[in-house]
Amino acid sequence: MDKGPWGASTAMIALGAAMAWSCPAVAQETAAAGDDAVAEEIVVTAQRRSERLQDVPIAISALGGDAMADRGIIDIGDLRSAVPSLAISTFGGVNASNLVSIRGITGQPLPIGSGQAVAIYLDGVYLARPDAGFFGLDNIDRIEVLRGPQGTLYGRNATAGAINIITRMPGDRLEGGFDVAAGNYRTVRARGSVSGPIGAGLSAGFSASYDRHRGWFTNTIDGRPLGANRSYTLRGQLRYEAPEGGFNATISGDLSKTDGTPLFKGLVSPAGAILGIGDPDRVTTDIAGKIGTHVKSRGLSLTANVPLGDAIELTSISAYRRVDTDTSIDGDSSAAPLFWTASINASKSFNQELRAVFTGASVRATMGGNYFHEKSSFGLSVLGSAAPAPIYANPSDTSSLDAFALFGQFEVDLARALTLVGGLRYNHEQRDFTIDYTGAPTPGRFTAGNLRDSALLPSAGINFKASRDILLYAKVSNGYQAPGFNFAPGVAAPANTFKAEKLWAYEIGAKTQFLDRRVTLNVAGFYYDYKDIQVRSVTAPGVTVVNNAANATAKGIEGELSVKAAKGLSFGANLTWLDATYDSFCEPLSVATPLAGAPLCAPGLADRSGNRLSQAPKWSGGINAAFETDLSANVSLKANASYSFESGVFFTAVNEAVAGNGNGWKKLDGRVAIQLADGPEVYIFGRNLTDNRYIGNVARLAATVVIGSVSEPRTFGAGVRYRF
Repeated sequence: MDKGPWGASTAMIALGAAMAWSCPAVAQETAAAGDDAVAEEIVVTAQRRSERLQDVPIAISALGGDAMADRGIIDIGDLRSAVPSLAISTFGGVNASNLVSIRGITGQPLPIGSGQAVAIYLDGVYLARPDAGFFGLDNIDRIEVLRGPQGTLYGRNATAGAINIITRMPGDRLEGGFDVAAGNYRTVRARGSVSGPIGAGLSAGFSASYDRHRGWFTNTIDGRPLGANRSYTLRGQLRYEAPEGGFNATISGDLSKTDGTPLFKGLVSPAGAILGIGDPDRVTTDIAGKIGTHVKSRGLSLTANVPLGDAIELTSISAYRRVDTDTSIDGDSSAAPLFWTASINASKSFNQELRAVFTGASVRATMGGNYFHEKSSFGLSVLGSAAPAPIYANPSDTSSLDAFALFGQFEVDLARALTLVGGLRYNHEQRDFTIDYTGAPTPGRFTAGNLRDSALLPSAGINFKASRDILLYAKVSNGYQAPGFNFAPGVAAPANTFKAEKLWAYEIGAKTQFLDRRVTLNVAGFYYDYKDIQVRSVTAPGVTVVNNAANATAKGIEGELSVKAAKGLSFGANLTWLDATYDSFCEPLSVATPLAGAPLCAPGLADRSGNRLSQAPKWSGGINAAFETDLSANVSLKANASYSFESGVFFTAVNEAVAGNGNGWKKLDGRVAIQLADGPEVYIFGRNLTDNRYIGNVARLAATVVIGSVSEPRTFGAGVRYRF
């Protein structure tokens, strides 16, 4: 599982030679006049103010809308090929219930009762469920991915990191465009946007996207195609900017909907033999007409920025969001009428954040407060496939969460090149919940409970600006995941609650540029001390347990390199080496958590110490090349090729071969375009050109019931893109 393209002994050499993704572009870019071989200046707002990416003492990657289009990135699931240390699981061929991991910190697949290790934001608004973040990336200005605990600058706390999706704001000139493509598997993909002024300081924008395909798979029972997926996103913005400048306010609304077919392969035979992936294009289900995933997400937000003089800006973000998910799967993935598993999950949330940013000559500060309220519900049904309809009462859960936070970060210049950084977050959460089995097919108990917890989360760092193009930094921060409750403890079991998990993260890094900023090389090393990890184990179909019995260590080195080699030619690569293992974890044994050769801590408890954390590949990375040249005065050629890889991973703490992807994955993507001057761009594209197929996620439901999702096949097509 852990063998990568290089041995561990050559890790530092490899990282120094090929460490980044190629030439990311964001909305605000400048280059030296007359010399496009000079690297763009990338500007981000990760620290709540506009800064050059190279001046931000954080492990951060940024991609702009044009860069994502050139690399064929259509949703955040594709970011893992371009961002170091980012892993995202797949779920049966549709964008729902994906688990996002950064540096081996993943969190648990809990639909209710727990937070997320990676926080996803849309224009500064926290998305309470990962499902809400997997929409078509239309009209995007840029995406910023921050690695490491986040809490002193952001409204919601996150143990592993944050993904900031930032859309294009309407302004004082007419802008817009479209991108329409078609491909194999009856794929149709369309995106369009328009924005501009409407008078009296007002401007407005509207964007939309639509995606569909017929499905990658064939049902072995009747030979019919399976796995069709259709999704769309609509977004509107109304913005006001004071004529004299300064004050601005934006009202944003969005709606996205996905209808797909979650499909899995049975990985174990009734006799217990491991089947493997077999024919990746063929799956088996006896209830093709009953399975599906439906995700509907919508939200409304008001963001206002009020300058107080030249040094202080106040920001208010008020937002309401709702996401509803309805998922039905063939849990045994066979012709046998064993498990028909269905669930419904709803989340309604309100978020209010107030933030002040001070920018002085030698002192900079961000201070804020955040209130987050969420009401959510969950219903589970585990039945035989002959049942007429799901019964969402096995169990039926509710949760009401109120979270309050005060946060701040200060930067003080001790000398011309030396800066001290300090941050602190006060976090308080209170959750009331019910677990109701009284309406289950076999009626059980009703449980009500509540959880309360407060925490102080400090961070500190020091930055040394060795020269105009060299920044060295060191930091330590405290990550935290609040207590929660297990959504499905069993009909006769009392509530299974779990306490907070905590993480101390230590990081050193260097951000460097050479040769008139034609070469950018950023490197970070990290060490995580991870305590009281919340670990979920399946004990029977529809029954789980969550324990805090685990401690772990995660350490690694990651790097990014981009090279502007010549006019129109750029290269890049990214590489991460990660060692994330349990120091101690005694896991209860059950039909779904076998011993798998592990020693015993005690009768009924398997010793998982030394096992790798879920979704924690030892090696991951990629290389990229981009080329552009003029064919004539009015026609240019653009080409982009990306190769990315990830070594083997496990999806459970058991670390058994059948519940993992031992060979990892490799992916080759390409795009070639003809650009007409002041006109459209016509392109052809290919994704996964080598047709590498692999298991993207695994669930063990019983001793001989193990199912896994299969990655997408080779896809290709052609399209037209135009912007004005």
